[in-house]
Amino acid sequence: MKEPLRTPTGTLRDDTIVAISTSLGEAGIGIVRLSGPDAFAITDRLFHPIDGKAFTPAFNRRLRYGWILDGDERVDEVLVSYMRGPHTYTAEDVTEINAHGGAMCVQRILACALEAGARLAERGEFTRRAFLNGRIDLPQAEAVMDLIDAKTEAAQKQAVQQLSGALSAQINDLKTAMLHLLSHVEYAINFMEDAEEDLPVAPMIEENKAILKHVDALLKDAHSGRLIREGVATVIIGRPNVGKSSLLNALLRRERAIVTDIPGTTRDAIEESYQLGGIPLRLIDTAGIRDTEDVVESIGVHISRQQLAEADLVLALLDGARDFTDEDENLLEEMGEKPAIILLNKEDLPVSESMREARQRWENKKPTIPWISISAKEQTGLEALKDAMLNCIFHGAMPDHTALLSNVRHIDRLKKAQHALQDALQAFEQGVMLDALEVDLRGAYGELAELTGEKVEENVLDKIFQDFCVGK
Repeated sequence: MKEPLRTPTGTLRDDTIVAISTSLGEAGIGIVRLSGPDAFAITDRLFHPIDGKAFTPAFNRRLRYGWILDGDERVDEVLVSYMRGPHTYTAEDVTEINAHGGAMCVQRILACALEAGARLAERGEFTRRAFLNGRIDLPQAEAVMDLIDAKTEAAQKQAVQQLSGALSAQINDLKTAMLHLLSHVEYAINFMEDAEEDLPVAPMIEENKAILKHVDALLKDAHSGRLIREGVATVIIGRPNVGKSSLLNALLRRERAIVTDIPGTTRDAIEESYQLGGIPLRLIDTAGIRDTEDVVESIGVHISRQQLAEADLVLALLDGARDFTDEDENLLEEMGEKPAIILLNKEDLPVSESMREARQRWENKKPTIPWISISAKEQTGLEALKDAMLNCIFHGAMPDHTALLSNVRHIDRLKKAQHALQDALQAFEQGVMLDALEVDLRGAYGELAELTGEKVEENVLDKIFQDFCVGK
């Protein structure tokens, strides 16, 4: 069969780039990084080691002490590391100039490097070169940005798994299985006279089913991966003055939202980041949902309904001490089939009879939705709420931080591969011509190859790396 693409595609420029790789501002250290064929030569023009010795291979991967000079002027006292490719971040020759962390120090060193012949790196160009030079694949390159952006331990662990190649290994296993299946089909097409009749289809159908089962399993876990990466949109809804803002403050353990006895105090959605068991949540306090003639409040109600429609988890807050109303009923109906928890607030007060009846009716109607009694004011019942939230998010099974799909691009490619495999399976079972079946199988393989970056358009690479910082 035809040899598949083995190397990443994309334009690899052969010049030397430079950028500041640490945040600007006051810090202990600031690093200026160079990568490319002239990284050593350009650095040597700027760096004057204290021992006066020129760079030799013996100094590879050693820190050297000296000064950066601009002409005859000393710019900064530095430590410089020389690292020969291909065993570097970019797989090219790399130098890193460790200067003092003031903004002016690194800016002047950068200017000197540019004057000496380097080019200012583009966003993510160091990581892009690592990908184009074959040191990492595309999912690993994307994991670098996820690792930088990680706000919780769970997100950090997931990014590390992807950076280590765990996800790539699973995709590569799929590609290997796909090639094995394709080889049988292509052999039949090219060398068997009566392939349609003589080909042992049953084993191929089982191979196709096994590959499809693996793809289905990866996609099933993708929802959890996305929530860990992006954060769980957790929307607090309820009628005005039932304690939504008090609940937000209680979970955050600080006064974030204004709390008054006046209904309708919250007119807009208030969003705050919150960690629950290492999982990132986006807690969203919304305006009370009710029918109102107030123009401003009605806008807030509209925003609340939008937030509810986009929620990953809903916390529906009811005032347990007050009567259950038609507005409460409509509110619970609006949750639809979303993961949700119904909270009875003010557990320190007696529960009204109509609320008891409503709870019994709704527990019979939707037994999978838990009811929890809390007091947002007294901050009781919150531990039970937190346990229920984790259970709702991950359906009782916390992810084990193995490689999970979380990137929209990955999910899209794998879904397309899934559809192509489903078409191929149907073609196998219906006895479709092998040439047509091969198109489906090659289409599935092509989607997996694009996921890992074996074949990818230049504009896709541009889009992936545009969110990186210049120094990475």
